[in-house]
Amino acid sequence: MKKISHKEKVVTPESVSQHIEEQYKKSSGFRKAFDEEVFMLKIAYRIAQLRKQRHITQRELARKMGTTQQTISRLEDSENTQVTLHTLTRLARALRARLSVDLIPRE
Repeated sequence: MKKISHKEKVVTPESVSQHIEEQYKKSSGFRKAFDEEVFMLKIAYRIAQLRKQRHITQRELARKMGTTQQTISRLEDSENTQVTLHTLTRLARALRARLSVDLIPRE
């Protein structure tokens, strides 16, 4: 049996959040990667959320878009980084939604 050292640092949600905040402030590379990840997560979540609000399955949405259920599954996966504006337009049409794209200047 392995002994647990009392000197090992315990990672808590507070320390993880603090670490992320510190890295975000001091590293432009971290900031860019973090912002991109959050953006993709929001898109994937919104696709799944709206599909469920419309009470349709991935298979039904795929049929409306002329694609496969696997494609819809990938679009709802935040690890998928290959979402195009064309695909989002097709999704919006199939989900009876309005697509809004905005460019917000940084200060």
